[in-house]
Amino acid sequence: MTHIDDETLSVLAIVSGAASPDTGSWGAGVLTPEEASHLAACAHCRSELAAIRRVVALGRASDGLELSRPDPMVWQRIAEELGLDHDAAAPAHPAPRASGAARPLSIDLAAPGRGPRRPGRPDRPARGRAVWIPVAAAALVVGAAGGLLGGGAFRAPAPTQSSTAVGSEVVVSRAALDAFPGWTGARGTATLERTPGGRLTLVVDLDTRSESGSGPGSEAGSGAGSPLREVWLMRPDLSGLVSVGFLDGDRGRFVVPSGVDPGDYPLVDVSAEADDGNPQHSGDSIVRGTLEPRRP
Repeated sequence: MTHIDDETLSVLAIVSGAASPDTGSWGAGVLTPEEASHLAACAHCRSELAAIRRVVALGRASDGLELSRPDPMVWQRIAEELGLDHDAAAPAHPAPRASGAARPLSIDLAAPGRGPRRPGRPDRPARGRAVWIPVAAAALVVGAAGGLLGGGAFRAPAPTQSSTAVGSEVVVSRAALDAFPGWTGARGTATLERTPGGRLTLVVDLDTRSESGSGPGSEAGSGAGSPLREVWLMRPDLSGLVSVGFLDGDRGRFVVPSGVDPGDYPLVDVSAEADDGNPQHSGDSIVRGTLEPRRP
């Protein structure tokens, strides 16, 4: 069959809980059996899905942001595109969202090594026009979040830690990232920087050339067959964590979400994640380290 269309891949990326390819049930409730078989074997479609998932992850990281209400014309165009009645398509005024809280851990991350595989989730909506109303709204939110990100809307108070100036940014703290068993030789660094406007960014460098993970898709680098690599901020006692994004290559720069104090989440963790749509930590940490304040 031909490649899966972008709209179907977008639904699969947005709907949480797409099953692991190892289960043979990719995207149950979203994909047809033929599409599921194609996705399991097609590197191109899997790569496209991974790229869309990164955009979805950015949108989900916008919890707590004050987003501008879309102009009514936006909803009118969505309604026209989907062939819906405009009044029915326009959403009611949503209740204010609570500021994003760290997710509690459902697995033990204290013990090094590979964690249990994450099961897929049931309760996936059926495909059809009804799915596209929340999908269109989600796409709009993701776009708004991207615009705010570019405009510097993720802001945090100026930190109290000692800092060192580097260019226009100020280095607040740094961490050496050490490998976990199963990823012998992997190493990296994390640097927390503050812009003149007060925005905090986390810069992560990971030496993928020395990764030697033993699990499926653990080949060095970020090519086809390699796991996704997600960056997290964690509490010292591992009681909570916040995802800041996915590494694309050996280096990534991530905005620290507003309301997240790196002083409360000083552990930087990079995990190997299956491309299964599950937002939880896999339990398979590649490297981890603690941010330490820089001396003046």
